[in-house]
Formats: sequence, C-alpha cells, structure tokens
Amino acid sequence: MTLIEIKKAILRCCPEWTIDSISYLAEGDFCSAYVVNDEWVFRFAKHDKARASLKREYCLLPQLANRITLPIPSLQIAYLEDNPKLSFIAYPFLPGHALSQEHYFTLDEASRTRCAKQVAHFLNQIHSVDIRLAEDCHVLTNEYANWCSDLLKRSQENLFTILDEPECLFLERVIGNYLESSSNTSNFRSTLLHGDLSPDHVLFDDKAKRVSAIIDFGDIMIGDAAWDFLWIYEDYGLDFLSRMLPAYRESDQPALLQRVFQFSQLQTIDWAIRCQLKGDNAFMEAITQLRTMRVQEEARFTELLLTCGFA
Repeated sequence: MTLIEIKKAILRCCPEWTIDSISYLAEGDFCSAYVVNDEWVFRFAKHDKARASLKREYCLLPQLANRITLPIPSLQIAYLEDNPKLSFIAYPFLPGHALSQEHYFTLDEASRTRCAKQVAHFLNQIHSVDIRLAEDCHVLTNEYANWCSDLLKRSQENLFTILDEPECLFLERVIGNYLESSSNTSNFRSTLLHGDLSPDHVLFDDKAKRVSAIIDFGDIMIGDAAWDFLWIYEDYGLDFLSRMLPAYRESDQPALLQRVFQFSQLQTIDWAIRCQLKGDNAFMEAITQLRTMRVQEEARFTELLLTCGFA
C-alpha cells in the first residue's frame, strides 16, 4: 500500500483525525507498520492470516496489560474488515529502539544482566497466563508434531537431492527425535507464548540502560515455553541466555535447554527449505549451516549446557 492509501484507510476509520505525517516503521511476513503523527503505530495486515492474527491480538493484549510488568502495545484502535489489506490495529508509540545483539554487547555487565532478567520476568509472566484467556480469543495451539511431520516431508522433497546420504540421515534423525519426544505430552506444559521473541521486538532505553517494552505479538500462540527461548539463543546467544535462566521459573532447565536446542535445529532445516523454494541467495549459506550443525551437534549442545551452568 502507498502512504496515500494508508492515510485513506485510517481516515475511513477515524474521520475526525488530522494526519500530519506518516512514516514507514518496519514489516514482517504478516504486517507492515507505520508511525502516524509521530505518536501512533499502525500495523496493517498483508493477507487473511494476518487479519486473523490482528483480531487475536486486539482481543487478548488488553487482558495482558495488568499481568505483565514491561510495557506492551496498548491497542486502542482496530479496523478489521473483510479486505485484509485495509485491516489494521493501532496503539500509542512506545519509545525505545530494538536491542540488537551488537548493541547488547556494548553494554556493561550489570546492564546486560538487568536486560536479561527483565526479559526472563516477562516470560515468567506471559507463561503463567491462564491459557483459557487465549483460547477465548481464538489463539492457536502450535501442533509441533504436525509441523515436524510436514518438515520431514518437505526435507525429503527439497533437500535430499542436494545433501549426501549421511546428511539426509542426520536430518531424519533430528526430526525423528523430536517427533518421538513430542509424542510424550508430559515433556512440557502448554503455555501462552509471545511466539517471536527476537531482538526486533525487545525495545531498549539507552538512557536508563533498560528494556523499555516488548512489542509485536502477531505470532502469539499456545505451546512449549522453549519456543520463546529459540530466538534468544539464535539471535542474542549464550551470554544473554545464561543471564536469563537464573531468573526464569522452570524446575527442569536442562530439559528446557534440550528442547530449545532441538527447536534451533528444526528451524535451521525449515530455513533451508524456505530459501530453496524462494530461490533465495541465502540458500547455500543455509546448506552450509546444516552441514556445520551436523558436524558440531554434540559440541554445540555441550557448550549450551556448560555456559548455562549445567555439567
């Protein structure tokens, strides 16, 4: 959509508004975000799935506001029409900038620990929300076994002609191990998840040297708490993760870390398939990462456990 189309869509919902400025903020697979009048964030859906996601957010986030200490988007405007590209939600702009891995490593030790603890406390709070609230807002449950079964099929169709036999067997083992463990429902308790807790969605206040907000709940879901640690592990790394865990309430943290590691492997396989299907230039990088993952599997998992304080 053009900025003129964005303006028309907003005024259709809010005819009393005077719009002085619209600036592009960011976008993902589901939504494009814009800052309006330097005060409001408008997130526009890209397709039907995105519109359904915005509906879930608009239903659930107001109920989370008094359950979560860190600021989260306070959704105050919604226009959720049949045409997905005219659908949006809006909230007052939250100050701060994304806490990238690079910026995180410029912080002093105390500030790093403080940020990691803040994110851990956020996860404690969202993971303790009664999932019936989420179900009432039609939040979806992540069916990991179905996802993995499909992942195995897509791997066979798209990767096995490129990889050698030991590499194909490795992928089958990684996916098979998760399918076997996920069939045991006692391995984890279903919780409400942010769903996409990456650096892009952790806002930081440079002056206070603190996390200032958590944003973008478009992937909110019900599932395994380990999923919310995936992008912490992948994008922030072991330093951040090891500072989080002492503040996170989980009685069996080694088992949690094992599932985080499994999700990391599965996500790498999924990334390689998506690159191949899209003809992405990153495809060969993804294949290299798969091969490295196979060779370094034991060493990486041992490093994960040791760095987080488990022999």
